[in-house]
Amino acid sequence: MEIKKYIKVYEDVFPLKILSNMIRYLNVIEFDQGKILGDVINKKIRNTEIYPLSRINKKMTDVHLSAVIQFVLTNVLNKYFEDLETDAKDTTWNRIIDLAFLKYVEGGFYKWHTDHCADIPRTLSAIFILNNDYEGGELCFRNPDGSGEFSIDKKANSVVIWPSNFLYPHTVKPVTKGKRFSIVGWAL
Repeated sequence: MEIKKYIKVYEDVFPLKILSNMIRYLNVIEFDQGKILGDVINKKIRNTEIYPLSRINKKMTDVHLSAVIQFVLTNVLNKYFEDLETDAKDTTWNRIIDLAFLKYVEGGFYKWHTDHCADIPRTLSAIFILNNDYEGGELCFRNPDGSGEFSIDKKANSVVIWPSNFLYPHTVKPVTKGKRFSIVGWAL
């Protein structure tokens, strides 16, 4: 199976004014340390900062951004299924969960992992690449046996969609210069 067939990149997903305002906002908000397995901080596996988004929030900016991102991601997920050249295009997804901004500063990374697990049965994963004015920080995939590693182009204002299951291990390589901003989310 060629995993690249199910990893799709969609470009120019946000209007530029919204993207610009979002990046400006990300430079002033306070992020928390990224965790693994629910509530564990392990900087040897994941060294990134996270800012969860929700439509239920005291900050109206967060409510607005959450709604905009959910709207854009819904449209992209529908396009993803339209673009599939298999019987899987008849598959549907139920809802989007766990939208969050991520910030990787110099030295930030996330080791190889997959996104689906028994406690959180994710179907599709999405990463919005918001900027590209940093070095390193490549989003890479490989075959489940560890062969065939490849990276996704760092095109600002794009989103990458792929199945969350064990066939799609991925990593974010260490950032060597600047800040990498992205948004993550999943569909069930």
